[in-house]
This record gives sequence, C-alpha cells and structure tokens, in this order.
Amino acid sequence: MSDYLQEVFGPGGYLAKALPGYEARSGQLMLAHMVEGAMRTGQHALGEGPCGTGKSLAYCVPAAYRAHHAKKRVVLVTANIALQEQLVGKDLPFLQKVLPWPVTFALWKGRGNYLCVDRHAESLTSGELFSPPGEGREHQLREIQRWAEVTETGDVSELAFVPAPQLWSRVSVGSDDCKGMHCKLRDACFSERAYATAEKAGILVTNYHVLFAHLAVRRATGRDLVLPKFDLLVLDEAHEAADIAREFFGFSISELTILRLASQAARFEQRKLADALREEGARFFAHVGGFSRTPLYQCRLKTPDFADPGALGERLDELSALAKRRHEDSRRSGDERALAGNVLHQAEQAAERLRSACALSDPNTVYWIEADAKGHARLRAKVIDVAALLRHELFSRTPTVLTSATLTTGGGFAFLRRELGIPEGTAELVAPSPFELTEQALLVIPEGLPDPREPGFADAVGDVLGQVIALCQGRTLGLFTSYRNLNAAAERIAGCGYRVLRQGDLPRSELARIFRDDVHSVLLGTDSFWTGVDVPGEALTAVVVDKLPFPNPTDPLIDAISARDPDAFYNFLVPQAILKLRQGVGRLIRSRTDVGVVVLLDRRLLEKRYGAEFLRSLPRMAGTRDLAAIGPFLAAARDGGAP
Repeated sequence: MSDYLQEVFGPGGYLAKALPGYEARSGQLMLAHMVEGAMRTGQHALGEGPCGTGKSLAYCVPAAYRAHHAKKRVVLVTANIALQEQLVGKDLPFLQKVLPWPVTFALWKGRGNYLCVDRHAESLTSGELFSPPGEGREHQLREIQRWAEVTETGDVSELAFVPAPQLWSRVSVGSDDCKGMHCKLRDACFSERAYATAEKAGILVTNYHVLFAHLAVRRATGRDLVLPKFDLLVLDEAHEAADIAREFFGFSISELTILRLASQAARFEQRKLADALREEGARFFAHVGGFSRTPLYQCRLKTPDFADPGALGERLDELSALAKRRHEDSRRSGDERALAGNVLHQAEQAAERLRSACALSDPNTVYWIEADAKGHARLRAKVIDVAALLRHELFSRTPTVLTSATLTTGGGFAFLRRELGIPEGTAELVAPSPFELTEQALLVIPEGLPDPREPGFADAVGDVLGQVIALCQGRTLGLFTSYRNLNAAAERIAGCGYRVLRQGDLPRSELARIFRDDVHSVLLGTDSFWTGVDVPGEALTAVVVDKLPFPNPTDPLIDAISARDPDAFYNFLVPQAILKLRQGVGRLIRSRTDVGVVVLLDRRLLEKRYGAEFLRSLPRMAGTRDLAAIGPFLAAARDGGAP
C-alpha cells in the first residue's frame, strides 16, 4: 500500500514537521504515487515533473521505502554532477533524518574517478609523476601529488579543480586498465572500498556512463561487475539518456590510442613492435586527416575503404598475440598476467574499431573523422538507434522509472518512447506545475523580425536584446544557438549600461554565480547554458532565445538520421529542438514568487506548421507580440495585479 506517502507528503506529515512553511504539492504527491506503484508492481513508468514539483523527493521516498521494507536495491541515475550532489548531499541525508525507517545510500562514480594506488606507485617509480606536464599545468600536478599522499577516499572531487585528463591518467585507471583481483595493492584500493560501501547501501546514486558500462559488461560476461546487483531503477534527466547512450556505445580511436599500445609493447620489451606501431599509427592517421580535407569527405564517412587498416591492424594483431601468450603464461605473476590481459583486450578492441570504421561495417553506426585541439585526426563512431539495445539490456530486465522536467513533446511521450525503446503499457504522468505561470510569466514573440536565415537577423537579435535589457534593468539571460549570434549580440549591447557576462570569459559556474549575485547583470551563453542554470529571484527576469534550437544539420549523427528517415525533420529534429527549447524556457520561473518574461526571436513559431508543435509543448503563459508590454506586465505581476 502507498498510504505511507500521505504520511510523508501530506499536511502534518513528516516533511511538514521538518520544514517550516511547508506546503503540500499535488504534483509531487501524484508523482510519488506513480513511482511507488511502478516499484511495487515491477512495472515501468514515465513521469514528467515540471520545475518546482520536487521530483527528486517524489522518487527518493518510494525508493527508500522499497529499499528498507522490501529489501530491494534501488539505483538512481543522473546525467550531471550537480544533481548527484543534491541527492547525496541534501535530499537523501534529509530523508535519513525525517523518515521513520532507516535510509542507507551511497554514491558510486565509476573506477576512473578514484585514485589508483597501483598506478600512483608506478608513476612514482617511473618518474612520470614528476615529469613536466606542459601547458602551464605544473600547479595541478603539484596539487595532485600532495593530495595523493594524504587522501582518505581517493575521490577526485576532493580536489579544488578539475584535473586535466592527461594528468589524472598518471594516478588513475579505467576499467580497461584495472588489474582487478590480481593487483598487488588491491587491499588499499579506494575504488574497491567505495564499491564495498555501495554493496551495503539500499539506494545507490550513479550516472548514465556507469549504468551503460554496467549494461555493456553484463552483456559481455553475464555478470554484475560494474554495479552491484540491483532490483529497481530510476532514470532522472531521462531526456538526455538516448544521446548519452549513443555516445557511450560508440567509440573514438586516434594515434594516441596506438601510441599508448606501443608503450605497452615496449614495456613487454618488444621495441621493434613498439616502433612499428608508432610508425604505422602515424602513417594511418596522417592519411585519415588528409582524406578529411578532400572533397570526397562531407560531414561523415559514407564510402567504405577510404583508408587501408591492413598494416596497422596486423601490428595490433601481433600485440594481441603477444599479450595473450603472456596472459596465459602460468610462470608469470598475477600482476603481470593481469596487465597482459588488459593489453590483450585493448589491442583487440583497437583493431576491431579500426577495421569497423574503415569498412563502415555496422549500418546502425555513424562513422566520421574529427580533429582534436591540435589538429590531429581521430575516427569517431556513434550508435544511431539505441532503442533495441536499451529495450533488451535494460527494460526487459529491470523495472524502471524515467523522469525529468522535460520528457514530452507536443503534449505526449511518443518521441521519448521511440528514442529509448520503452515498452508499451508503461505508466505515464505529467505532473501539474506548482507555479501559476499564466500570472508569473509572459511569452513575447516580437513582430517585425527577419527570418533567422535572412541577412540582418543577428543585428536584429542584438537590438531586441538591448531593448529587453533596458526594460528589465539588466536581469537577462540570453540563450543562443551559435557563438556567431552570441558574439554579434554582445557587440550590439556593449553600451547597455549593465555588466555583460559572456560564455568563455570565465568558467561556467563562476559566470552563473556572478549573474546570480549581481542582480542587474546580463549573461549570454550557448549550448551548456540552456540547462542547469538555476537562478531564482529577480536576478533572472528575462530569458531571450535567439532562434529555435534545431540540431546542426552537418552533425554526423543528424546527417545519418536524415539519410535513413525521409521524415527525420518532424520525427527527430523537431522533437529534439522542442525538448531543448523547453529546457531553456525552464530557466525563467524557479519559485512561486518569480516573475519574468520569455522572449523568442524566431518568427517561424507563428509562420511554420511545426511552430504550433513548439508552442503546444511550452507551458501556458500570457502572450503578446509587443515588447512594450513587458514593463506593464512586470509591474502588475509584482504588485499582485492582473497581468
């Protein structure tokens, strides 16, 4: 029974007793009932909880109840670190204090997030930990060295900075490099300690990459090796799950991959093979880079055999054979055999990926060439359709609740179901917003703007942005679909009289902090600022969106999807853009006292057939085409009058 939910969320319940001024939210209770019902019956469920619903508590309470009373392990999966930190640093500790039953939880980040004592020891012995890191990162290296000597958890998040990947790799390993049970320092392993803690917890908080790694390893071995065995699953921020899965189940291979394997060959005292790997790797990827600059390459790889992997593949096969012999040699130590086993896996994987990319062997994978920051070519691949994979590996095995503030497009879940392979019969709920958006928010689609594809659009965006800033006395978040439009607008409003914060000037978190603290400032951002910016109060009074955030048609994945589906624009691009627009608009109203305006500068919303789909997907707000209405609306809304 779910009567306990009323005792938790209802008036006079456990939450009300713990939180002064608590007001029960109907949407939160509806969502909690849906989660409880799905977990109790072992069904799947889809629940959209708009901002302010309190969806994390809505699923954490049933998760805690099932974990204790039904002895089920529940895994909570998020797409970003901020939500993980909220769950383990705020929500779950709070429930530990207020619920009348025990709540046990742990955070599991994956092996690569922990200091590896064996890798650290190797770096000390080889001198790698003291070799110059380059690019002005000496301070990071010194801090990592000091921290490694004193840390009690080995968790990289203890560092006051995000270490450069090439530095962190000197003291950490991924699952492909871990020696596992054969490691001589296993008893001191920070990752193993964290895993042991996770095994004792009723609720486990992790991220999508760890979940997908678990599915991949379980598919290959039939064993639960990445995550402890679990019974129930909650996918928060589920609108991001498909794109993360496409990325995870794809791959990247570059000359650096080959250089690392050449180092292992040298470690096995096979200098000739190591040199051959370096030479063939350089030759192969130079050819790949050259091909990407010819007219034959457009957006993605479309014709097989654009490069010959023969010689490099043969060298990788030699390394695989060598590693296999060492791995199977019983005269060697467990540590040596474990290392050889890792090299065997890595060499076989590199050869398979190399040949797959050159042959374009998987019709459900898009392959392309990408240049890194230094101009070096790499081969990339993403899975195009992950629905069948997730249906088989996830939904057929584990009752799963999927939730987010933005799951629906055009008022329904059809797009998400199709993207993720969610089975028929899954329960659905769109929780009501706790906000009175028709009174708190105004939607403005100004008249007289050029079409986004016409000359002069960028200048027009800057002009309207300047007007909005003046009407709102700063307090404006500008969301852009390109740096070109952002920079043009920034130049246009340079003399607006308010502090203008531009993406790239400072770290993202620092820009958000200044924007929140400096009430009259203006913040301009592109892709990453459409989500995760949480600024309640008057500091964010206006959200201005330059144009509908359609995916870039030259993106290799989008190009491949469009080639497969003649109706990809309506089946994929429009729903993707709707979800992103909903995320951007959702930055505005973050509390019941917030008041603000959304200004959309894309006239296609009113002129194109698909525009109605966007408008139907947005929350209901008061609307106008007159910028001059902004001032009176804000004044009336703040005074409690009619908008």
